[in-house]
Amino acid sequence: MALGLLHRSIDALAIWTEDRIDRNPEACRLAAPGPLDCFGPLPPLPDPPARAGSWRAPSPRPARDGDLMRVDVTPALGPRRGTVLLVPPWKIASPELVSGYNRLLAAAGYDVWLVCPPHHLDRAAAGTRSGEAFVSLELERMRCIFEQLVLEVRVCAALAARSGPVGLVGLSLGGLAGGFAATASERLEFAGLIAPAQLALVMTESGIGRRYRRLAARAGSSWPDSDALGAALAPFDPRTRVLTAGRLFIAGGVHDAVVPVAAQVALARAWGVTPQLYPRGHISLLFMCRALRRDLLRFVDGVRAREASPEAEAPHERRPGRITS
Repeated sequence: MALGLLHRSIDALAIWTEDRIDRNPEACRLAAPGPLDCFGPLPPLPDPPARAGSWRAPSPRPARDGDLMRVDVTPALGPRRGTVLLVPPWKIASPELVSGYNRLLAAAGYDVWLVCPPHHLDRAAAGTRSGEAFVSLELERMRCIFEQLVLEVRVCAALAARSGPVGLVGLSLGGLAGGFAATASERLEFAGLIAPAQLALVMTESGIGRRYRRLAARAGSSWPDSDALGAALAPFDPRTRVLTAGRLFIAGGVHDAVVPVAAQVALARAWGVTPQLYPRGHISLLFMCRALRRDLLRFVDGVRAREASPEAEAPHERRPGRITS
């Protein structure tokens, strides 16, 4: 109980810190639901990245003139086994934030391509924080940005496939984009989705959703009821799509106060896998969980983590007061 409170408190502190940032009011404008438009044929591909360093190329669907994709490449250590696309969480402020994943995947023999989402890092407009412009209550705009990210991940997958097997590891919002990429025609050998977001749950059951409701109220905008909001956000849920990735790993934190663990349980159930659940919150799962890193390493090494590590909670074990699959 005390540890659960600690992990939830870490998430609450992260949300509180973001709440203190002054933001302009924003009206909530829903968009007509419909499938995402990011699964058609890819345009002609650019030259792939080199084995190390930062790479840029025109986005397949630029948000503005001169909008370039960015990939930071870390070469494999030892014999090379392929490439892993690493899709980071929302508002990543520095590539160093995911350096632990870089090291783990490179040590496993993979070149690691850190995919920079639109509006993040040096792709953010002058004077704006990394990732701030990615999420919007104008859902048509956010939909276009999210489609752009999925298309860019697909381009990276196609380029990486020229030199061997390709896998993907996505974190939080990057896990949601990675989930969609795992249903695309560019087949991934594996996809590891760590605390993949579900926007409807985030907007209705987390402090992030409460922040956006306050912004809407300050703009004099009404907030849609749960049915209308759920319908408008349904296109951002990959559960209705057919998985094309060869193997799948889904991890969630039982005490997650940012993306409720029900999101990972529902996604895993829809795609017929057992989620790996850990006694962690959102932040502590992403960045402070050795058991997750150990299980993820087993997974990318080609070993399914059938038995939970001592620190992980068995997904089918019923315990009072916790979500089970």
